[in-house]
Amino acid sequence: MAVENFPITEAQIVGLFLESVFWGIYLVTFFLSLRSLLFSKNFDRRRLSDLNWPMLVVIFAMCSFATLDVAVGLLHNIQAFVLYKGSGGAAEEFSNISDWVNITKAVNVLGQTTLGDGMLIFRCWKVYSKSWRVVAFSILLYLGGTACAVMILRVEATLHSHTLITSNSLNPLILSFWVLTIVQNIITTGLLVFRIWRVDRENTRFAYSASQGGQSRLHQVMRIVIESGLMYTTIAFLTFITQITNSNSTYGVSDVEVQVVGITFNLIIIRAHNRATEGQPTVGSNSVPLHMLRRPTASQAKEGVHVTVTRDFDNDGKVSNTLDV
Repeated sequence: MAVENFPITEAQIVGLFLESVFWGIYLVTFFLSLRSLLFSKNFDRRRLSDLNWPMLVVIFAMCSFATLDVAVGLLHNIQAFVLYKGSGGAAEEFSNISDWVNITKAVNVLGQTTLGDGMLIFRCWKVYSKSWRVVAFSILLYLGGTACAVMILRVEATLHSHTLITSNSLNPLILSFWVLTIVQNIITTGLLVFRIWRVDRENTRFAYSASQGGQSRLHQVMRIVIESGLMYTTIAFLTFITQITNSNSTYGVSDVEVQVVGITFNLIIIRAHNRATEGQPTVGSNSVPLHMLRRPTASQAKEGVHVTVTRDFDNDGKVSNTLDV
């Protein structure tokens, strides 16, 4: 049974309001990340051959999930509070678990989370030079979570009863999904941070120019990954807590989670792009000599946003370390 002091009708209204607020934030990050991928530092449009098409596909897929969830949530509230004339009122309409609206909402939450988890593993795989051994356990957790997501949708579509997602039929599967998601996020984010920290530590043996505030570029990238991962994991943990306590507030928190997944994904692209462009040398009285400037190759541009740490020693030229984020 769900917590009685927070009925499903109130939970749906609050959930729609919160999700709409976060959807607005998401749209801002969406357009900024799109600008980072489509345009260069000087707002010159990138050539089609230089675009990171897989990343663009993921961004638009996340936008589809985020926008569809808000639209379906609004439709559901209209159906329950305005169009439904049967017995039981709006609560009866919301509790029709196998209705296509409820199933679509579940697809949005599970699909967005699964997509975000997959991209996190992909980034970790790229940072570790495409080592499958490093991400093997994360992939195993990911497959387990995907299996739970499929089972959740199957049970919800065939239940054909008036109940909520906190019911005994769905609760074990949903809890398993969030546990696997949280653990996988913590492990994969930890691996990412460890890799960046290790490279940054190795770089301290050389005399390279640190950024403003005395922090290296890779240290700033590490902060970006930690902050984004913490935001993502926190909302997933809150969803798990509301689910395990059988509270109807899980509807509102899971709605917000759909938007936060996209926000964290976009923030990594935006902030990494900003750090990379800030770190580029300029031609001037105190700049790096012209013969030491190097433009990224077409193959590097396709890989997405890079953060490059450049160190100069003696007069032998420069050595650069590039990590994908």
